[in-house]
Amino acid sequence: MAGMMKLLLAVVVGLLVMVPDTMQLSVDHPLHTVVERLNVNAGPFLGLVISSGRDEKILKNSTYYEPDTSVPYITIAGRRFNFGKLSGEPVIYVLAGEPLSNVGVTVQILLDTFKIKGIIHYGAAATVSNQVFISDVVIPSQVAFTSVWNWEKYGAEVAEPALKIGDYNLPEAGENSLGSIEVQSTKLYTPTSSKKSTFWFNVHSEWVQLASQINFGERLTVHVGGSFKMGSSDVFLSNVAYGTYLNKQLGVTAVDTGSAAVVAVSMLAFAFTFIGFASRRRQNQYNI
Repeated sequence: MAGMMKLLLAVVVGLLVMVPDTMQLSVDHPLHTVVERLNVNAGPFLGLVISSGRDEKILKNSTYYEPDTSVPYITIAGRRFNFGKLSGEPVIYVLAGEPLSNVGVTVQILLDTFKIKGIIHYGAAATVSNQVFISDVVIPSQVAFTSVWNWEKYGAEVAEPALKIGDYNLPEAGENSLGSIEVQSTKLYTPTSSKKSTFWFNVHSEWVQLASQINFGERLTVHVGGSFKMGSSDVFLSNVAYGTYLNKQLGVTAVDTGSAAVVAVSMLAFAFTFIGFASRRRQNQYNI
């Protein structure tokens, strides 16, 4: 991996195969009537999940977003759900924040409360691959939680692709009392099952192909599906060695702190998901 890790602006889009019936708020909730009226009169909506105030500012300053003047926003469980139109389409945007648990809860509230026909998620991410550069767009084939670990004791036998701390000793590899870390799979919940465990959440090939047809502009290089993969974690760091491990041992192309949660919750409510990442420079630090 050449040079320092580069920060990316990640754009994650979930194009969902159907619009589910919303669970709605309890009839005792003070916003029940407002939400019901919005769903009937303005929905279904495109859900826009944003990672930071910086990204919200980019949206609001763009020519594509038009805020709703009658009901600009409502607050549910501490989250502000903002209403408007994105390129003429009814949209709700919300700041998901961090860590992954907050992202997952926010997306679940969005799907449970409103009639949602698709999800767009964008925020900070980084490349850990020599194939991807600043300003590139990546539409990956898979996404995973990369920090579900079993941290093994020193001397324990571990299966690849374990992270063996001693391999990164300087000036040369050797023994290290920190031992090794085994990466674990994650429980996959779907509308019909919760018994399967998986490491990679697969992106539906039809939605990847559809995303590849989006015009990102002539100045951007677009990488579509195939070997391009995304990893998510609550770990923030500037560490070339760990980035190299993620890329070489797990095949990760880019990393962030929210995509896997968005995909996992979307797969529970629907069946198909598409993700894409557009890069942008921001210091010599990246998020995993």
